[in-house]
Amino acid sequence: METSRLCSSVIALIAMNCLALSEVYADEVLVRLTGLRDCSVESLHADGYDVTSVNLNQDYVDIFIDRADISTLEEKAQNIKILPESWGSLLPSNAANAGYYYSPDENWDFWTDLAATYPDLVQSPVTIGQSFQGRDIYSICITSSSGPSDKPAIHFNALTHAREPAGNSVMIDFGMWLATEYDNDTMATFILDNSEIYLVPIVNPDGYVANMPGGGNQRKNMNFTTPVTSDGIDLNRNFGYQWGYDNMGSSPNPYDPTYRGSAAFSEPETETLRSFINSIDPIGSIHYHSYGGMLIYPWNYVNQPTPHQSTFQSWASAMTAQNGYQYGRCGELMYPANGDACDWSYENSEHQTCLSFGVEVDDNGFWGSQNDSTAIADFSTECRFMNKMLCMNLLNQTGIEYESETGYSGMLSVEGVSPNPVTNAMNLSVRIPSGSLAVTVYDLSGRRVDEFSLENPDSGDCQLKWVVPEGTPNGVYTLIIQSGSQTAGSRFTVLR
Repeated sequence: METSRLCSSVIALIAMNCLALSEVYADEVLVRLTGLRDCSVESLHADGYDVTSVNLNQDYVDIFIDRADISTLEEKAQNIKILPESWGSLLPSNAANAGYYYSPDENWDFWTDLAATYPDLVQSPVTIGQSFQGRDIYSICITSSSGPSDKPAIHFNALTHAREPAGNSVMIDFGMWLATEYDNDTMATFILDNSEIYLVPIVNPDGYVANMPGGGNQRKNMNFTTPVTSDGIDLNRNFGYQWGYDNMGSSPNPYDPTYRGSAAFSEPETETLRSFINSIDPIGSIHYHSYGGMLIYPWNYVNQPTPHQSTFQSWASAMTAQNGYQYGRCGELMYPANGDACDWSYENSEHQTCLSFGVEVDDNGFWGSQNDSTAIADFSTECRFMNKMLCMNLLNQTGIEYESETGYSGMLSVEGVSPNPVTNAMNLSVRIPSGSLAVTVYDLSGRRVDEFSLENPDSGDCQLKWVVPEGTPNGVYTLIIQSGSQTAGSRFTVLR
């Protein structure tokens, strides 16, 4: 009986806190600080400010703060600008359904409808665990029946922070593109024929639900019980790798925005994602957040390179070639973060090394595109390019490419193509015997895209250059080189 009364009291208190969210957040505004003086991003964190975005190159820091407390910032920056209300809060007209972002119910309807429309590609949402308040956390798998029997997994997720719906919009766009463009776009076909794409669109369903009537500013989960007067745990500081490494990259204070919880994986949401990622054992992942226009790779807990720094850096450069996102380690671009999902996904003893990235979508604040469907479509397209590029790089890493000769004296072989994916021109490293050389490029349907020849080159190592013909669509292509009776080849991607 006493336990029952205690549970009832806790539930009632949580309910009251949820109802109070709109009142608490009603006076909060997003402000932009430029020209910091006598302080740093780290010191702002240490002082308990809710730092929402940082751009060191453009010299600004955005902070969520009570309007009455703006005066506390006057000595910390040369300029203080209040950002539009729609950037930081759901406007009253959108409080029930998130405007042009997808509400929780609209998310579920979208994924179930997509599965019903493309049953051969999209599996119906599968519950992988429950949130603190008992809501389902679900995943969607998208793949084809073609290709290898044992396909590698690639993982994407969003809404770990409940006030960041832009990442969820990117999940929806990417899922729709994969399903609708399969058999039309050679790249979509290649990705689904050679991998299993797993999407978790809402990691923090409780916080997202609370944001609908609550004004849109809940970042953390809805576990208000440790202590009961807190406003939840930052799920992206609750993962096990380097959890609590220091008090700068996460906070031990339950009232801070980056409160890491009482222990690693203390929250059902992070434990759910942990079990799920371990079960699918992905070769790569993207964890979506917003906002700021950044592509981030490990390490996040400390500003030091990982053993895969060169791969992370080169891939990030290619992934951001179209959208101009800044890229680098968290400490280079913003501030350190320990116990985060990206570091844990990349390196721990529970699963294979996973080349994991974090994205800060270039949205206008948290909710700035709530009345602008064009802006949502634009940033989703920008991120779709990154998603495609990551998938293609990962699949090339797993050896899914055209078989070529091993290369030895007197035998024709393709030693390498660079860059891959290619935008405008590609260099070919070829080992050739004597005799003329013919190069033909085909798309995956077998249509000839281009061809050229080289008469009587010297035998041995040879460097060739191929310029992508104007109008060549993005996709996967096969390169075939013939010399006499010998043939060799390689597979590559065009991605403009």
